[in-house]
Amino acid sequence: MANPSVDGISIRQDWKELEPTESVYDWSFLDSEVGRAAAAAKQVLLRINTQANKPAWVTSAVTNAGGSFFTFDDNGVQTTIPVFWDPTFLAKKKAMIAALGAHFTKNAAVKIVWSSFANANSEDWNVPHTAPDVANWFALGYTPEKMLDAGKQIIDATMAAFPNQYVTLAVAGNGTGDLDPDPSYVSRNAVLAARATWPGRLIVQKNNLATFNPPAPGTDTVFELLWDSRPDVAGQMLDACYGDTTYRNNAGVAADAGLILHNSVNAGFAYGMNYIEIYQTDVVNLPLEISYAHNVLLGTAPPTGSPPPPGAPKPPSGLQLEP
Repeated sequence: MANPSVDGISIRQDWKELEPTESVYDWSFLDSEVGRAAAAAKQVLLRINTQANKPAWVTSAVTNAGGSFFTFDDNGVQTTIPVFWDPTFLAKKKAMIAALGAHFTKNAAVKIVWSSFANANSEDWNVPHTAPDVANWFALGYTPEKMLDAGKQIIDATMAAFPNQYVTLAVAGNGTGDLDPDPSYVSRNAVLAARATWPGRLIVQKNNLATFNPPAPGTDTVFELLWDSRPDVAGQMLDACYGDTTYRNNAGVAADAGLILHNSVNAGFAYGMNYIEIYQTDVVNLPLEISYAHNVLLGTAPPTGSPPPPGAPKPPSGLQLEP
């Protein structure tokens, strides 16, 4: 909170804790954390964990309404979720978003609100797409149009609930094209639709920023959508760098944690990211790199080390770094 190079704080809570009983909200945690951030003059990115952390009563409501569920292997754990387009699930989620907006849209500290609709196990974009998953999706009636309608409902609900904030959406692909006409079809068209309806308000971000991301402009990769979505784009680190003996952010290659973060920030700058969410352990333990990221994103200092490719845009001033 005291670090002047940190411009914003990402605050998140599980839906099941926010709304333990339908229409009964516990605002104590969010009020406290947003208040702390405001007192420290930090901007807030507000995020509710909605899929894996939904209340039990939501699952019961979907079941009682005869809704459909999808089961997949989540890193060795059999996990069951409502299909993304289930009308009961969407209705309950939109009601929560409306209540969240009524509570926070007039709070000047809250600058950005998270939105998600294709998120199997977190708020990141994740549509399971192994061969068995694809077969199961189609057996449940999957179509790109159903996904896009679900996305429009959730994004529109978030925009309407938070007229004073930006809305951010993490994007990714849905496999190799077995589910959709091409891997980025749903995410690309969801972005286009949202920006047509809500011009100037949607941030598009990638949540796996690392040293080994494809160089900008990311041609023929999912990162190309990020490039095409400029200038309102952002990122989140794939993982923390400090103390990670697996060196996940460096494709498993051992290197200094500060250097890995440094080169990751440069990769994000090359795509024109306006802010980068950096894990708290790195903010605390790598202060020089946090200062570097702050200055580079603000445009007050040029990138050093691994430079961005020629023609990479310089982001405008007034940007934020998210721990």
